[in-house]
Amino acid sequence: MNVLFAIGACGATLFLAGVLHEPITPLIATMAVLIAIASSIRPVRKTRVSIVDLALIIPILAVIVAACVIPLHDFDGRAFWMLKAKGIAHDQSIEGPFFQRGEMDAPRNDYPLLMPLDAATIMHFSGSLDDRLPRWLYVAVFVAFAWMVREELGGWAAALLVWIPAISVMPDGGATSAYCDIALGAFACGAFFEAVRGESAWRFGAWVAFVAFTKREGLPLALVLLVMGIFAFRKRIASGLIAPVIAIVSLIVWRARVAPGDEENLFTLASTLPEKLHRIPGAIAGLARHTVAPVWALFWCAALVALIVLALRRQWRDFTLASLVIGGGLAISIVAYTATNWRQVDLINSSADRLLIHIVGPALYAMRRSTLPT
Repeated sequence: MNVLFAIGACGATLFLAGVLHEPITPLIATMAVLIAIASSIRPVRKTRVSIVDLALIIPILAVIVAACVIPLHDFDGRAFWMLKAKGIAHDQSIEGPFFQRGEMDAPRNDYPLLMPLDAATIMHFSGSLDDRLPRWLYVAVFVAFAWMVREELGGWAAALLVWIPAISVMPDGGATSAYCDIALGAFACGAFFEAVRGESAWRFGAWVAFVAFTKREGLPLALVLLVMGIFAFRKRIASGLIAPVIAIVSLIVWRARVAPGDEENLFTLASTLPEKLHRIPGAIAGLARHTVAPVWALFWCAALVALIVLALRRQWRDFTLASLVIGGGLAISIVAYTATNWRQVDLINSSADRLLIHIVGPALYAMRRSTLPT
């Protein structure tokens, strides 16, 4: 079973049920879990255990130990994401009093709900709103992400993934937090791998829908992935458009029903770009500083070299697919940093390392492909 696909399918199913005014009860949660398991069953791939798996296991064990002994303390995780899960579990609804600001102030009220719905499912089954059990969901996403990369690209690529400090140990956005950046990166990576294989357009579309359901940045990234999917699947992309269209429409409907949040709308701000073009150099420079900062340990320099190697070898399909997602993800960040009403440098410093997680999968793919003999 693909654990990541099951996590995405469970949250997406519950969101659609909520939009259709079905109460998020333990029974509905159980049905969503069963649907998720059924949709995620795939043949098990045989992989050989090697010495590199030791390098893979060490940071995973460190994250597991940290989750056992360190209380959840990241601000966004506790103040927004996990609080939404508690609101859903308490009200059994994604449009109830919590989301109408009838119970408390929820400043990020319109954040997508895939991961909070999965966390609420755990709360339903445990019979408690305690966040100590749901935090293991985020650890599971981290481990499943590494396992998916290991299956697709090998042990060294997976080891590199789990040793990136921004993913394994960074307090804001890392595996020990309740942020949703690793989940978004994992779902985007799942969509990318599906496009690379070119086998199932509908599964690709499902992964893209999970991306849209996970974070506010997920919707523009989902559009980038669809462009990449059109290139990969050509005429077969038709079945891959169904799930993303349903996801986008349901998100629009849900946001129209709940109290508005206080976060900036990227699509609205994009219309102000013409008057803010002078901020583009600062956005590019600020993001570039983070791509080579110690927290990424020159990861993105290696990714750039890998893309150049693919181009020189004329491996155009690999180069195009990876470049579309990496370039599109970086472009989304630059647009956001240019159009924002925040103080630009503050927003970059608080979010750039997390946003880079979203496109780590295609970068790992480019590195792996560039090292293989032609």
